[in-house]
Amino acid sequence: MKKALIYIASAATLLSASCSSDLDTAPAGDKVSDEQLQELIKTDADLVLQPMMLGAVNYMHTGNRSGGTNDRGFMIWNLGMDMQGNDMVLCDLTNWFADEYMFENLRQQTASYTADRWYCYYKIVFQANQILDLIPEDAEGRALVYKAQAMTYRALAYYYLMAVYQDDYLHGGKDKAGVPLYLTVEGAKGRTPSTEVFSTITEDLKTAVALFGAAGYGPKQSASDIDQTVANMVLARVAVTTGDYATAAAAADAVITAGYSLMNEEQYTESGFQSTALPETVWGYTWADATSLGNRSFAAFMSVIGSSYGGVLGNACYVAIDSRLYDQIPATDYRKECFLDADLEVAPGKVIPKYANLKFATQSFYQDEVYMRLAEAYLLKAEAEARGGNDAAAQQTLFDLVSKRDAAYAKSTKTGAGLLDEIFLQSRIELWGEGHEFFTNKRFNVGVDRSSSANHTHKAVKPAGKEFTYQIPLSIELNSNPHINAGDQNPL
Repeated sequence: MKKALIYIASAATLLSASCSSDLDTAPAGDKVSDEQLQELIKTDADLVLQPMMLGAVNYMHTGNRSGGTNDRGFMIWNLGMDMQGNDMVLCDLTNWFADEYMFENLRQQTASYTADRWYCYYKIVFQANQILDLIPEDAEGRALVYKAQAMTYRALAYYYLMAVYQDDYLHGGKDKAGVPLYLTVEGAKGRTPSTEVFSTITEDLKTAVALFGAAGYGPKQSASDIDQTVANMVLARVAVTTGDYATAAAAADAVITAGYSLMNEEQYTESGFQSTALPETVWGYTWADATSLGNRSFAAFMSVIGSSYGGVLGNACYVAIDSRLYDQIPATDYRKECFLDADLEVAPGKVIPKYANLKFATQSFYQDEVYMRLAEAYLLKAEAEARGGNDAAAQQTLFDLVSKRDAAYAKSTKTGAGLLDEIFLQSRIELWGEGHEFFTNKRFNVGVDRSSSANHTHKAVKPAGKEFTYQIPLSIELNSNPHINAGDQNPL
């Protein structure tokens, strides 16, 4: 029985993700019925659900549709999105991310990049729904933890789907069609209204937080586990996106008070930001031999001192900070130490350019991945408080974070739009390179203008709006889903 169960759970993780194609094909050979599994879940939820959840979360690290180097897991997906902003510079346009950086063939329905994101996010939805479909309504105890984890996992995927495949909610997207909303592995659907998608995401996350509490599954069980702090972080992101600022502030505060602590100067400037053991890590992937990406890892692209794509000992395709953002970081702020202040010759003919990032400097590409950390919760809370009209609270929340990075930082006296601008700036500095800029820019309705940068190698200018909303992919969705046709497509 145990062998059969593990086989089924493992095979499930290999299925494709698009909910409108042949995803529910059963593996060949003997199988245990869903009814038998559901009965077993009531007595030993770990046996059935733990390998399924582990396989699903491992996909965050290994996920890939096209086989391309720049389509390799959650952090790589987000790195590609970061390339479509103002703050990250690709120093060599022959790099794997050149298309993203130069906005070439990205958002069109025929683009592989568009298909990759759709496929990978919907595979997460499918994996979550597999787990949720198995958990019986009367399940208790550990089964509730897996239910909460799967709901959080699915909500995260839908948050990204909505951010990529529709306009920002408060800047034209609210009254438009969202993405197909699947709450089970069965069937195919058309586009669901954006309001319904976000409402479902929000309710799922609130339910997940409650289930974690009911099951006694407190935060910090493991940095690699989805827990209530992960659910609250996603809820804060979603709520600030939809304008529910009270919920956003409360959810972010729940993360802040959950027992994590901000990194000190040594940890911030020397850790390489690629360890789930860091005190700020809310959620991440702890490296393991079994799921190693080798030189296709996030560290391989981001470390200037490594021997892979971004390193001086490898392809030397450096990733740097925009000079304009660097210049806005005060000299007293130790976050400035995460970037080179001048060209650095490390060997004859090998020069690391000024502004190159040292933030992710690790010699090995066998590194953990940090998906969420505490600083984001401070920034989300400050933003929610400011947007909700509580300027004094926002000023204090921002001070609580930034004063830890810059001893000379004075609490802001700005209000209204000026305060939001300061929060936006601090978000750009604090979270640089961690996969947030594309999504933060959409929420703040900011486009791309690199024209005045001293070091951008491609001077793209893109206004906010539809240029940052991808089309639904033709090959894997429009051509296979009878409920979505050309008239449902996002405009170019």
